[in-house]
Amino acid sequence: MSDTTTAPADAAETTDAEKPAKPVLQIVNGNPDDTETAALTVIFAGLTAQAAAEAENAERTRNLWGNLEERLRRPVTHNPTAFQNVSFY
Repeated sequence: MSDTTTAPADAAETTDAEKPAKPVLQIVNGNPDDTETAALTVIFAGLTAQAAAEAENAERTRNLWGNLEERLRRPVTHNPTAFQNVSFY
């Protein structure tokens, strides 16, 4: 007996990459046209890219060598009266 309920060969070869992805943007109310939807998509894509760049920069350690603020700060000098023991006097 032959099995007549076999699935087509194309359906068996479907991978996770070919499955439809979850929508990133879903408009719940209103009736926007294609340009408004494209504008929202560009805005959210830009914000996502900016957040990814900030996360990448946050992981790096800060290198303060040659910092300009170091040149603008007053030099630290020795002050013998800075930490006086008042109980001696």
